[in-house]
Amino acid sequence: MSAGGRLGTARQVGQERMAITERRTVFATTGEGRTFVLRRYDPPGEPASYELSFHEDYLGPAPKELPLQGLPPEGFTSETEALDQVHRWHPEVTAFEDVRLGRHVAIDFVHALKAGSLEPLRPSMTFEELVDLLGVPEEVMSLSRETAAVLWFYGAVQLCLDQGRLQFLEVDGGADDFTSLEFRGWFLGPGTTKPKLEDALKLRDIPFTREIRMEAPVLCVPGGFQFDFHAEVERIHALYWNHPLAVPCPLSPFPT
Repeated sequence: MSAGGRLGTARQVGQERMAITERRTVFATTGEGRTFVLRRYDPPGEPASYELSFHEDYLGPAPKELPLQGLPPEGFTSETEALDQVHRWHPEVTAFEDVRLGRHVAIDFVHALKAGSLEPLRPSMTFEELVDLLGVPEEVMSLSRETAAVLWFYGAVQLCLDQGRLQFLEVDGGADDFTSLEFRGWFLGPGTTKPKLEDALKLRDIPFTREIRMEAPVLCVPGGFQFDFHAEVERIHALYWNHPLAVPCPLSPFPT
């Protein structure tokens, strides 16, 4: 398993699957620049619930979740109920805003693999450029206070930033839970195996090479794309783009 995989699987957003158009995560900023984030959960067969969190430096190099006192242990039953509570603490907060900020970027996955690019995403994009492109992440997680590395979550898509600049992208387990950043057309699935992915790449004329990294099988596609698999069952573990441990591979014929 790669280093990025270990980091990326440390925490998932944990949302139940919802349509990409649904308003499921909203935020509000206080007068002091701190951030409230309200996430909606829709377990099958159960009423929706809402979970509130409070953050300092939410989009910065060292985000910190702050304690909230007096919240109902079961969360809130509506966005309005949560907003009323927030307004008591910070009267200047009168509304929540959708984290997507009206943004939506759809990337054809096959075209991206063939082109060797995830445009409009580019390495070293600033956090301001990412917010302008994709909106505010649904969740953030600090990876290292020493290096100012953080993960930003857009559904299943994880963006790693270091010193406020984009380093790499990761999608764990073949998940296709997309929000403001969506992979369209053919994509992976939780049950994707190495043989199935090899067949799919060959079918679409996408060149790749095989590698072994940290005792796990890996498929590499030119342009910085890497797929690694659980060694025991060869089921997809993660997709990476521009990962620092990705194996450089030239354009070459399909392996046999």
